[in-house]
Amino acid sequence: MYEIFAKLMADRGLTSYRVAMDTGVSQATLSDWKRGRSTPKLPKLQKLADYFGVSIEYLMGTAARSEGVNTAPPTDDELKFALFGDRQIDDEILEEVKAFARFTQERRRAKK
Repeated sequence: MYEIFAKLMADRGLTSYRVAMDTGVSQATLSDWKRGRSTPKLPKLQKLADYFGVSIEYLMGTAARSEGVNTAPPTDDELKFALFGDRQIDDEILEEVKAFARFTQERRRAKK
């Protein structure tokens, strides 16, 4: 499990500290998983799976990535992080970005 977790972090340029802060799963817990001192419990696995947008099965190595992709729309926090990284932005800017995305989608639909 930890190898997949580490790859997900590397692919997104995240550290275990950042993941711990964002998910509430402590760095000590992540370290214990890495060293094989403990095994992940379902609630924490779900937090990490949701955070990375994959299924628990994918995180555990029992499902292909294409099956593990979360198709739920991103949360506002996920959008902020994806677009602006660790920079703090206010909700007004995020709403402008979302409005522009809706405008672009409507314009594409109108062209079809």
